[in-house]
Amino acid sequence: MSPPIISVYPFANIVFCKTEITMHNTDMSNGLYSASRRLRLLLWLGVLLAPLLTAGGLLGAWQGGDGPAGTMLDSGGLPLAWASALAILQSLLVAAALYQLAVLLGQVRVEKLFPAQTSRRYRYFAALLFVAAVVHGPLSIMLGAVLAPHDGAPVMVVDMADLLALLVTAVLWLVARFFDVASRLEEDQRSIV
Repeated sequence: MSPPIISVYPFANIVFCKTEITMHNTDMSNGLYSASRRLRLLLWLGVLLAPLLTAGGLLGAWQGGDGPAGTMLDSGGLPLAWASALAILQSLLVAAALYQLAVLLGQVRVEKLFPAQTSRRYRYFAALLFVAAVVHGPLSIMLGAVLAPHDGAPVMVVDMADLLALLVTAVLWLVARFFDVASRLEEDQRSIV
């Protein structure tokens, strides 16, 4: 009786398919890595521009007109000192949020698209953006009701853009949960292979 013939063709096919999938994933990873680099540069620009544009608007407001590059501060009926403080606070919060996102994108690598600190950085980004939205919306509305000159009962007007900003930051918290799950799945996939 002759020994059984074992065909290696099915195993070679599996190895070939795995190599092809790995090469496709590497190309996709390279594309995501380069996109994250470009986005990171834009975020660093935002980190610098947020305080500069706010400073320009404040300069124009305190001089009684528009600031450089047409920036202006809308006090919303608040005294100028209070409106300035809120604008500075909001600008710093937005810059800090963009900074967190830029640092997060700086941790992206071709071999590890979801770094371990992704969800933490993204939560900081979402939290800072949420606080900036609260400063712009509800806090300025409450201060306006208390500090702004008015006849009779104070009126509080909530802008739809403020509500939308709060909704978007809530969605960002859900995206942070997605990053948690994606990071765990990527780590599981690496440990299996």
